[in-house]
Amino acid sequence: MNIYIVRHGDAEKSSLSKKDSQRELTIKGKANLNKAANGWKNLIGHVDHIVSSPYLRAKQTAEIIAINLGFEGNIILNEKLKSGNSTEDLVMLANSLSGEDIIFIGHEPDCSEHLSKLISSSEIFVNFQKGMIAKVSFNNRVRKGKGMLEFVIPVKLFDK
Repeated sequence: MNIYIVRHGDAEKSSLSKKDSQRELTIKGKANLNKAANGWKNLIGHVDHIVSSPYLRAKQTAEIIAINLGFEGNIILNEKLKSGNSTEDLVMLANSLSGEDIIFIGHEPDCSEHLSKLISSSEIFVNFQKGMIAKVSFNNRVRKGKGMLEFVIPVKLFDK
């Protein structure tokens, strides 16, 4: 099984006039994600599921990825991907879905924590930037500390 962890793209700044869950991607954030997701096509290929935080910026990120990868399924919005979720919840969610390739879209510091806990039994530091993608592969079921890091790609790699 392959897990792709994606942090949402660049979003509006926090403000008192808008709930955090309603912050949108910026124009630059959308453009950068479009370029990056288009570049990911060669690395990802087929996707069985796209699962996103219900926050607007994550949902918009999921939609951009789906369009660029030609994903024809439904994007799954899941409360367990909101800010502050646990890696255990991500593991249970991944193992409950059929298929071999799943993209999860979430927030920081969760993305860094998930990546660390999926590939190591001890903590590692990961600076998971906005729009970044990481691929972790597993022999069978997803289990903490048993994943192999295949790649980590920052969005700025495609910003040309």
